[in-house]
Amino acid sequence: MAKRNNRFLWVALSALILGSLALLAVLSINGGFDGLFPGLELPAVSTEAALPTRTPAETATPVPSVTPTATSTTVPTATPTATLTPSPTSTPTEAPTATATNVSTETPTATVTATALPPTATATVSTTETEATPAPPVDPATVTILPATPVPGFGSQFHNRLWVGLYGTCAGPGLGILGRESVTATIVTLHNQAAAYQALLPDRQIVPFFHMVTTVADAHPGADGDYVHRVSTSSINLWVDVGQANGVFSVLDIQPGHSTIAAEIGFLGPWLGQPGVHLAIDPEFLMADGVSIPGQKIGTMSGAQANEAQALLDQYAQIAGERKALIIHQFDDRMFVGKEDIVDYPNIDLVWDSDGFGGPGAKIGDYVQYAAEPGFEYGGFKMFYNYDVPVMQPADVIQLAPFPAFLVYQ
Repeated sequence: MAKRNNRFLWVALSALILGSLALLAVLSINGGFDGLFPGLELPAVSTEAALPTRTPAETATPVPSVTPTATSTTVPTATPTATLTPSPTSTPTEAPTATATNVSTETPTATVTATALPPTATATVSTTETEATPAPPVDPATVTILPATPVPGFGSQFHNRLWVGLYGTCAGPGLGILGRESVTATIVTLHNQAAAYQALLPDRQIVPFFHMVTTVADAHPGADGDYVHRVSTSSINLWVDVGQANGVFSVLDIQPGHSTIAAEIGFLGPWLGQPGVHLAIDPEFLMADGVSIPGQKIGTMSGAQANEAQALLDQYAQIAGERKALIIHQFDDRMFVGKEDIVDYPNIDLVWDSDGFGGPGAKIGDYVQYAAEPGFEYGGFKMFYNYDVPVMQPADVIQLAPFPAFLVYQ
């Protein structure tokens, strides 16, 4: 029985082997399964792992990337200035307009050129000035400044009075503190400065005033060849009128250039004939030789010319019914000759203004010198907010001897 089963198993195995060989022979002849079964498609199998397909997003327009930088705060760099040690003191130069070259007495207007000596420099007058604005040393609300009023009966303008004023030009900024602001705002600044003195001198009247350069020396001759320009009459009218309405005197300042004292006083006649309007002359820009250019050489005034100015001003004193103040600026010995020739005009209060910047020692030295020279009647003293080192305080200024009558801030 066992032998029969083994024989059957060998027969079956042999049949299977023969069948497989026959199948291989058929496939070889027909080109594989595709040739044997042409309608049958077998799926292709990839040897790589299938990856999910991403749905493409909308294509965005590329935006240029900005590389951020750290934001830094720029700190203005202060321009160092040399320490001034003038001897004698000298009038500084401030920045003039695009069409103006400034002078030591700072004489630019928007359309005027003036050149300074010393120091000689050309600058540009800008509406954005950097001048220091004085901080009121006392609360102005606690101090009463009486209105400036003419003295009746041709009495002295300086009897028991101290004039305190601001210097510049009513044509605009650039010459000093006056002109930087509107006329009404300037009155507030003026009263603040005057209040500092009134608080120290309760028994003396402080008289506020505008000091306005109205004839400006130029470095070019101009159409008429006189090397000066004049501030418009409308500007002068505005400041004089507003000053009078607010109890403020006006001092009109001339820098004659190649013009004459008589011509420039004549131009100011309509205002000098009014009460509370007075005159100043700056010899630095009086070019008596008729050749020199203002600013390139210090000008000179003589005793005879001072007498001429007094005689002309005396006529306007008669018209106005009051004494007139005549202020003459000086910071250098070359600016005046012949003081011994000066005559005393009863209706004129002559003020010698020590007009220079720097340290207190040099400034006080000039003041004391001029007070001891012939022709001196009243002492004047100018201070510069930006150029004096340091600016003298009111408590120190009133210690000047002789006691000053006229104080002006530029």
